[in-house]
Amino acid sequence: MTNPVDYPEPSTVILCASARLAQGIRQWLSSSYQQQGLSQWQAPQVFPLQDWLNQRIEHAILSGQIDVAEAPQGMLSGTQEALLWEQAIQYTLRQHEALDLFNTNGLASAAMEANRYLIEWNISLDMASANEETRQFMQWRQQFQALCKQSGYLESVRYQSWQLAQLRQHKLPLPARIQLAGFDRINPHVQAFINLLQTTGIEVTAFNNGSPALSLQRMAFAEPMDEIRAAVHWAQQQLVANPQARLAIIVPELDALRDTMANLLDDTFHSEALHPAHTETPRCYEFSLGLPLNRWPLVNSALSLLRLAFQSAPMPQSALSSLLADIYWSQALHEADARATLDAEMRRQLPLQVHAYTFARFVARKQQDEYPILCPALHADLTALLNHAKQAPRKQLPSAWATSFNALLQATHWPGERSLSSHEHQCHIKFKDVLTQFSTLDTWLGAVDAVSALHRLTQLCQAQIFQPQTVRLPNITVMGMLEASAQPLDGVWIMGMNDHVWPPLSRTNALIPAEFQRQAGTPNASSEVQMAFASQIHQRLLQSAKQVIFSYARQEGDRLLRMSPLVQAIPETSATPLSATLAETLAGSNTQDWQWLEDHQAPPVQEGEHISGGTGLLRAQALCPAWAFYQYRLKARKLETPHNGLDAMQRGDLIHRVLAAFWTQQATLDWQTVDAENLKSKLDNITAEVIAEFNQAYAQPFSAVFCQLEAERLSKLALTWLWEVERERPQAFTVTLVEQTFKPLIEGIQVKLVIDRVDTLADGRLVVVDYKTGSMPDFKNWASDKISEPQLPIYAAFLLQDAEIAAVCFAKLRLTDGGFAGVAAEDDIVPGIKAFNHEKNTLFDRERFPYWPSVLSHWRTQITRTAQALKAGDAAVVFESEQDLGYCDVLPLLRLPERQLQFEHQQTGGGV
Repeated sequence: MTNPVDYPEPSTVILCASARLAQGIRQWLSSSYQQQGLSQWQAPQVFPLQDWLNQRIEHAILSGQIDVAEAPQGMLSGTQEALLWEQAIQYTLRQHEALDLFNTNGLASAAMEANRYLIEWNISLDMASANEETRQFMQWRQQFQALCKQSGYLESVRYQSWQLAQLRQHKLPLPARIQLAGFDRINPHVQAFINLLQTTGIEVTAFNNGSPALSLQRMAFAEPMDEIRAAVHWAQQQLVANPQARLAIIVPELDALRDTMANLLDDTFHSEALHPAHTETPRCYEFSLGLPLNRWPLVNSALSLLRLAFQSAPMPQSALSSLLADIYWSQALHEADARATLDAEMRRQLPLQVHAYTFARFVARKQQDEYPILCPALHADLTALLNHAKQAPRKQLPSAWATSFNALLQATHWPGERSLSSHEHQCHIKFKDVLTQFSTLDTWLGAVDAVSALHRLTQLCQAQIFQPQTVRLPNITVMGMLEASAQPLDGVWIMGMNDHVWPPLSRTNALIPAEFQRQAGTPNASSEVQMAFASQIHQRLLQSAKQVIFSYARQEGDRLLRMSPLVQAIPETSATPLSATLAETLAGSNTQDWQWLEDHQAPPVQEGEHISGGTGLLRAQALCPAWAFYQYRLKARKLETPHNGLDAMQRGDLIHRVLAAFWTQQATLDWQTVDAENLKSKLDNITAEVIAEFNQAYAQPFSAVFCQLEAERLSKLALTWLWEVERERPQAFTVTLVEQTFKPLIEGIQVKLVIDRVDTLADGRLVVVDYKTGSMPDFKNWASDKISEPQLPIYAAFLLQDAEIAAVCFAKLRLTDGGFAGVAAEDDIVPGIKAFNHEKNTLFDRERFPYWPSVLSHWRTQITRTAQALKAGDAAVVFESEQDLGYCDVLPLLRLPERQLQFEHQQTGGGV
């Protein structure tokens, strides 16, 4: 049995280190009184320390004990203090040549901390021996205090010092007893306050609602994830044994593990929350702290829309994709499909970074395309957003910007067309409160531009921690190491007890000499300070619950870990079982034996069914039938990866256009009379025309300089190919087909093909040429039963079957190692290609391919079989090597890990 709780007397005031702890203690005391059967009681006097001081001083001012004329105007909020520090730093560094390179926001945070240390820990600096950083800081501090004096406000630490001085000077009404809660680290500033209370006869004690643990354990786990799963399993078992139990899971690195914890707790206790309609189901757990307001989707949506309106720099496509998927503006539900299609088109047509007006023009053009992507509400709201932003003044006060921001968001119909849930509604109200706070910064900021105003609003949202209120009192609280529980607990699990995490590493403030910080014992000053502080926390944890469990991990990946020295004396027990994920739970709850099904039969292709895909369709069918089924019959596609400039496919298309235009103007060349300079001049003109035509149709036209450089590259590549490769061909030729499109039927399946080029030799035979600018395709499969590069074989065996083919080859368009690669009927057709039956050519077996027509017949037969398998619905996940699937767009749908699991199951005798 634990010791009975010592409830405070009604006249006792409890002062807390945080507002959250004060609220928790009030709730616990009220609940305890109800459990005792009381119907009425005096409200417990529980306050955060600063709130209590404010009450005392306000009472003294109203009663006339303190002259209001001598009192400060008030206390700076955290945002206001940071603003004044930034202004002080910028003023001090105004003539510094590298002012724009300074992170004044980060410097202001460091200066605030250093200033607090100086006052709270009574540090006196010896400027004679101070380093440059400290001298600079003292200049900032002097300017900061001048700004404070000018405004009449004081920062929180000096305001509290003034309040304590008033307590000394005036006889203010004070309680007979005061209890302190949550003060794990007592600095000289707080100690002076305690001493002051005690000298006036007030009894000051520590608030203690706990007792030594009845059960104390230490557990070791292989990995940090095992700790999380074990802690959740422990919580589950505790609630099964006692549904009214109050538990806590303490996580030192809570911010990094928050999502993992939430997912596993949901899997274990609230699997129904997976359904979108139940995402706000009251949980049996809560996190002790919420998230910054800007991390909530509704607020992030508002800030993203404002950035889109006012940011002059281009935005990354990822941000625009998020906006298109955002449900909190315009008619996101009605136009969801159109927005998704627009996102896919944007990835394909726009560069990696996009200006807002370019994005707006893109959306507008897509409404008028031959195949339009109709999203009129999105178009109208986006236009209204940018128009409102354009009409806003260049500079105005924060209060005016708050009004402008509201108008901008209303123009986009933020927060969306559907009704808000309870959590979203609370978040919406909190954002409005932050806008109101922003409006109060007129005195501190003055007139600012839109970008600066939005930056300050974002900072306010980032500083505002928000957690929706719930109706259910949670059984489990997930908290950080420094938070104290407001009530006695039945069980506590403290994880992450490794020596690199706890005690925390020391981190001195760079603006105060480290020696002074160590002498004063400021937070994070040294390993000794950190150990003493951690020991204090450790002792509190030992008395926080009936059962206390500490755990640590032995390893994280390949890194070996050690336990914290603070838990070495605790006896180690065997580890508890691990909590199962929802997937594992569902799999384990199936009482039937597993059945392994080999489902590789897709519906056969019906008469008249159209399947598009060109040679890529037959290539995928040959490499892996399931690939062809998912990508070409079910139309599954991966989203393109946006990029800046031209990608490899676009560059290849441009050189195709240049060579097509060149051979269209002259079908043959007498290389004996061709002059290199004239040839270069002709190619320069062609490439300029091709680039201009391409740029005109491009979604975001390129600059003149970019077009000039690309034209020079194309001209040089084309000239190198013609002069160094084509000029060396042993036989004269005439280009008879250029970029010709054909749609042959192969077993009833229409295949769209584009022949890059067909040359006719002097004897009438044909040479089929396909340009390649990237890696060279592997044409060794042309002699196998599965032709995975069918484009040229289809040209030769199906489209040109009535003609006499001399060679089929790839043209490697490269500056350094350009040339031909492929198969020819005999030697000396094109340079670099031996005859198919040449003694050095081992690709085609002489017994299977005695004659050139047998090669063409083989192509026709094997491609026909591939088409027949496609038509019959063959969709098996069968492939020679995973390397063959390197360019597969639908790789996740092939479920290769599951296939491997199935194979291993069969190997171990599990059967199918």
